[in-house]
Amino acid sequence: CRCRALLSRPAGALRARRGLAAGPEMHFGFQTVTEEERREKIYQVFESVAKKYDVMNDSMTLGIHRVWKDILVHKMNPCPGTLLLDVAGGTGDIAFRFINYVRSVRQRQLQRKLKHHQNLSWQEIFESYQKDQFNSLGGSQVVICDINREMLKVGKQKAQHLGYSEGLSWVLGNAEELPFDDDKFDVYTIAFGIRNVTRIDLALQEAYRVLKPGGRFLCLEFSHVSNPLLSR
Repeated sequence: CRCRALLSRPAGALRARRGLAAGPEMHFGFQTVTEEERREKIYQVFESVAKKYDVMNDSMTLGIHRVWKDILVHKMNPCPGTLLLDVAGGTGDIAFRFINYVRSVRQRQLQRKLKHHQNLSWQEIFESYQKDQFNSLGGSQVVICDINREMLKVGKQKAQHLGYSEGLSWVLGNAEELPFDDDKFDVYTIAFGIRNVTRIDLALQEAYRVLKPGGRFLCLEFSHVSNPLLSR
């Protein structure tokens, strides 16, 4: 398909590009830096602000980022069993919303199921309900992948404080070279993270690689998309 033609490239060429240590010069603020220098500077920025990151988002958007993230998850409309990869999702904002949404869908499914069990004994209904309740996400999983250890650390602490554990995992990884197998996830999300990726072309290549056929790519960002293929 046209999408495959635009996003695919020979594996050797991809590895060769990744092998470039410095790469061409690019901008970081008002500075001109190499690719590697830009990666390091961005890492240092997020390492220093990790504990204040959520507060900074509230300040910069007057809290509207929370509404945007709610809209993103509702657009995703995940069903129980969905496998989500949230890239650059360190503090867990998208992941926690995903879990809440799937739990809500799962609960409605269980309620409908109970209505169809009216001919069963109370003991049978109770055992069935207990079994289903044990897996409140219906097999859904969300993997939060972030390149910054401090961001992941803050996210884990936040998850523990809010009581999230089921269906949740944290992976240290680079969006430009994801540590996952091909065709693994149903949905890939990246919220306010694509701007900090040094090689967006490689990140898109990796997103395409790890998504299952028919999988969905959801990007939440301030900027306008100029590529007509991705703007729809």
